[in-house]
Amino acid sequence: MKPLFAYFTDIHGNIDALQAVIDDATGMGISRFISGGDMIGIGPFTNEVLQRLFNLPSIKMVTGNHDEAVLALKYGLSHPKSHSHARQHHQWIADQLIDTYAHALSALPRELVFEEEGFRFLITHYPYKEGKKESSISEDPFMPIISEPDSLVMKELFKHSLTHDFIGFGHHHILHDFKVDQTHIVNPGALGCNKVAEARYAIVYITDEQELRIEFKSIPYDQTNLFKTYRDLEVPDGPFLMKAFHS
Repeated sequence: MKPLFAYFTDIHGNIDALQAVIDDATGMGISRFISGGDMIGIGPFTNEVLQRLFNLPSIKMVTGNHDEAVLALKYGLSHPKSHSHARQHHQWIADQLIDTYAHALSALPRELVFEEEGFRFLITHYPYKEGKKESSISEDPFMPIISEPDSLVMKELFKHSLTHDFIGFGHHHILHDFKVDQTHIVNPGALGCNKVAEARYAIVYITDEQELRIEFKSIPYDQTNLFKTYRDLEVPDGPFLMKAFHS
């Protein structure tokens, strides 16, 4: 089998989890990475995560709702009402965000479409509401999260994208592994937000029979630095975030 790339999503400012995935993938000889959005928000390592990502030799990324909500505050634009509960936290992230990384983040697309080895790939953080694909984050363009996904629900959610062989997405922090006709619909689960100290990602392979194969991995990492930094920096809503997303 030939590995094409490592796919992950929802790092959410967790540098230790991200580094664990990079180390595991590169140890297997994988040098290409794709991120499905929400690189920042929740975790305290905003600039560290973006520095690590933007310095990878081969990385493609799309933005997610947290990335765009933080950028809205960074640039004095409207913050989404649906995220009002997170506004103070997003403002804190925006205040930490270095201008260079903010500019690079704001230049990223919402979707990636590409072809490789005869297969068609789509990367998006989550499907958009009808007619909202180009709308600002303040208009809440993403579809509501499907709490209990199955193949039929995924077929309906991605009904306009099933000409692709692989759809990689995120937003919902649980693992999704569905196949609708020829389309693999994949979310490896949030890399940086997990109830156990494991960072999740997927490796996309092409087999000798010219088929796509997806391998899901969960890599243990030490959360000591993560929890210490939440406390040391007095991250807004830190105790809630640690309990809700990491333990």
